[in-house]
Amino acid sequence: MRRCGHQALGIRRALYTTNQTITKTFQPTDEQKVRGLILNHALTKVNQLGWTPAAIEQAATDLNYPPTTVLAYNGMPLIKHFMFDALNKTSIDQLHEFKTPIDRIRCLCRVRLRQTQPYIRHWHDAFLQMMEPKYELAAASWFFTLATRMWEMSGDQSLQIDWDRKRAVLADVYVATELYMCEDTSADFGDTWKYLDEAIEHMEDNARGMNRTPDLRLCDVGNEPASGGHSSE
Repeated sequence: MRRCGHQALGIRRALYTTNQTITKTFQPTDEQKVRGLILNHALTKVNQLGWTPAAIEQAATDLNYPPTTVLAYNGMPLIKHFMFDALNKTSIDQLHEFKTPIDRIRCLCRVRLRQTQPYIRHWHDAFLQMMEPKYELAAASWFFTLATRMWEMSGDQSLQIDWDRKRAVLADVYVATELYMCEDTSADFGDTWKYLDEAIEHMEDNARGMNRTPDLRLCDVGNEPASGGHSSE
């Protein structure tokens, strides 16, 4: 279970060193629309051809476009397309029915993981491509933005310092769970959902601990203990 976790460690570390976002709004050109159509169709080829240029070329051919319409030297254009598409689909109409932000976070993580589920047997290869040095920071920013979106949708009202920390921690929790899911063979990924629940519970416990105010009376520097000290001679 830990093999792919170790291999993608670089991405998880990079989550703490980037504040990039991918939430720009723009109107797609005709060329971008065609690219989107091809990449959407290429997702149906992943389980057969993997996250590869071959999947993209086959999709273009199926849609009667030249195979080189979307230039790809690896699977990153397809991986990036999936990440953007999944980000836009990570929402729940009934989020208000959950009582707390952390309950909403748990539900949103499940929704996002379910989007990766159809490709999970090939997702390890996607991680290997994302952890290449020239893509690592961009990939980290995609997960960081996912965490940002989740916290915003949960209704969290943290201050800036807490906000940045909580985004990074949630991104790490999500990545770790997705990596666990890569090798989960339990029925309907039951072990993955247990792992997620435990990771979020641990995240919440740590947050509570950081928010506790220390008892300064126990840190009275320079004073002798009230009892048990040595008498002066």
